[in-house]
Amino acid sequence: MTDVKPQVTPSRLLGVLLRGWWILLVAAVLGGGVAYGYSSLQAPIFQSTASTYFSMKSASSGSDINQGSAYTQNQMLSFAQLAMSSMVLDKVRADLNLDLTNAQLRNMTSVSIPQNTVILDISAASTDKQFAADLANSISSNLASEVEVIAPRDDAGKATIVARVIEPGVPAVYQSSPNKSRDAVLGGIAGLLIAALALTIWALLDTRVRSEDVLRRITELPVLGAVPSRKDNGRRPIVVSEPNGAGAEAHRGVRSSLRFSAVGHEITTIAVTSSIPGEGKTTVAINLALTYAEAGVRVLLVDADLRRPMVAQSLGLENSVGLTTMLVGAVGFDDAKLPWGDTRLWVLPAGVVPPNPAELLASERMAEILRDLRTDFDVMVVDTAPLLSVADATIIAPLVDTTIVVADVTKVRIAQLTRALSTLTAVRAQIAGVVFNRVRRGRRDDYRYYYSPTAERATTRRKLRRRAVADAAPTATPAVEASKKAKGKGKGQTPDEVAEP
Repeated sequence: MTDVKPQVTPSRLLGVLLRGWWILLVAAVLGGGVAYGYSSLQAPIFQSTASTYFSMKSASSGSDINQGSAYTQNQMLSFAQLAMSSMVLDKVRADLNLDLTNAQLRNMTSVSIPQNTVILDISAASTDKQFAADLANSISSNLASEVEVIAPRDDAGKATIVARVIEPGVPAVYQSSPNKSRDAVLGGIAGLLIAALALTIWALLDTRVRSEDVLRRITELPVLGAVPSRKDNGRRPIVVSEPNGAGAEAHRGVRSSLRFSAVGHEITTIAVTSSIPGEGKTTVAINLALTYAEAGVRVLLVDADLRRPMVAQSLGLENSVGLTTMLVGAVGFDDAKLPWGDTRLWVLPAGVVPPNPAELLASERMAEILRDLRTDFDVMVVDTAPLLSVADATIIAPLVDTTIVVADVTKVRIAQLTRALSTLTAVRAQIAGVVFNRVRRGRRDDYRYYYSPTAERATTRRKLRRRAVADAAPTATPAVEASKKAKGKGKGQTPDEVAEP
């Protein structure tokens, strides 16, 4: 088991944002709509601008003209300050008969100087477009009058600097603020950024095992398969209800992965467990058993989850007699096993829920039953309890050839799966790998692209059983193979081993 590394990487964040594109889109549209609505509720503001030109009144030479122009430019900031002074604004209030204060007038106006010019632009803003134009013009005209009063005098006692309004303010046609289009764009950008931040925070706080990359940070165990989430709520196994669908193919992929994992050791008994309840381990166990059955091998499905047995209920079988009644010696295996349909699958239900499940599973009788049953079947799939809930699975795991851990990508957390795998490692169980369950189905993963719905509906369980000739038993023991060949000779038949489809 390797140390758990942080699961948030730039590539994963990019993947989260790409998968959440619709959230980003909705947030952008919502943000833009809210900003546009807010702007529409605000009172429109109209702005008018009046321009005033400053110059030397007279000059006798070119040098005097240049000096006068430089002097005037140097005084432009002073003229801007003068425009907002009480000397000018008092006269403006008197001209327009206003009951506003000078501070209020300053808040409604602004002064700007175009670079390298001797022009002063005075802008006034108001909800009344005519008042805005009158205010800008009044400030400009009164400023021109005050400049002539305070400007330096020549030898004749006349002002050397004069100001003239060259562009009077006119009532605005369009409002200057609020800018609805601009506010809508800014609101959309803000909504997009907020949604992206929320998705990033969610990704940072999300510790679910959602991908193989996350699993690699926990363990070196392989992913045996990824089972897509089921669209319908049907109780029938997906391998039977949709034999050509993506879910059925995913379970066949798990069977194929087990074949490759059996290179180093033989696999005839498989335990299926999970970290926590509700991850779909029973569903995976049932469908995995059915994929072996459709491959033409004798399969036994054992419900060893004596806490909450679900195999019999899922398959529509009676659960009054089963493993628990065998463990206490009340019945034999022939009376407890149940065939399922016309497939090569037999089911050993859990039976009546006992008060001491752990003691029964840890008994020598349980180990003896598993040893005896493996000689009668080619493959045995054992459904066990979740690892972090009770210790039942750690009792069963050492008694089988390998163990599969089902991980629900929508539920199980990194810490939970890490503890579950560590628990199996502590009892020296053989772990084949992890099966991801309820994986979001992609369009390219939909096997209906290759199979027509009509053909899928026409597939029956009898056709399912006939797939036996298309797939060989991958995990049959030599003793069982010899027995089957002997029976085949007696009937003039010998099972053929065919490559995995």
